[in-house]
Amino acid sequence: MSASATGVDLVPDNIMYAKKLAEDLGVSNANFIESDIMELMEKHNEKYDVVFVSEGAIGWLPDLNKWGKTIKHLLKDDGYFYIFENHPIFMMFDTGQLAKNITKIQYPYFSKKPDIDESIGGYASEPKGGVEAYFWMYKVSDIINALTSAGLHVEFFNEFCENFFDAGGCKSVGNGLFNYDFNEGLFPMSFSLKASV
Repeated sequence: MSASATGVDLVPDNIMYAKKLAEDLGVSNANFIESDIMELMEKHNEKYDVVFVSEGAIGWLPDLNKWGKTIKHLLKDDGYFYIFENHPIFMMFDTGQLAKNITKIQYPYFSKKPDIDESIGGYASEPKGGVEAYFWMYKVSDIINALTSAGLHVEFFNEFCENFFDAGGCKSVGNGLFNYDFNEGLFPMSFSLKASV
């Protein structure tokens, strides 16, 4: 629907498949950049009306302050940033126990050490072993402070009981969203945020 769009991903195969999918669908106004987002500011200077960060992305980033500066770097003077993401309160819980309505904290909210896994994948492909995958817990304040310190103005921050995937034991509530039967106003599983220059 836009005049053009650019996608960024660290994994070469993801870029290859994105290009193939765009070609198969006859989409000619999409470009794809293979890059670590932590290095994108040094190699890409194009400006955009909108910067969108998709679900499940920011926990893989070791430096949210640099992420905020990168977003500001990519935006036009009248552009805006939008994110829909996992809420860190939801991410604290052991989801295996949460499916049984047991709220056991597995990942402390204020943890600064990354969680290291020896496999990656599982939601879009078969898990791949023999790797070191680092995931950093983030706080709501980390996100807001990273954006505001980069010079962006937060227009809204919304929290939702529903999430964008079934973490195990959830049910579909429509519109591609999921929730636990017992989670009626108990805790947020996702959030959205809009910020402008």
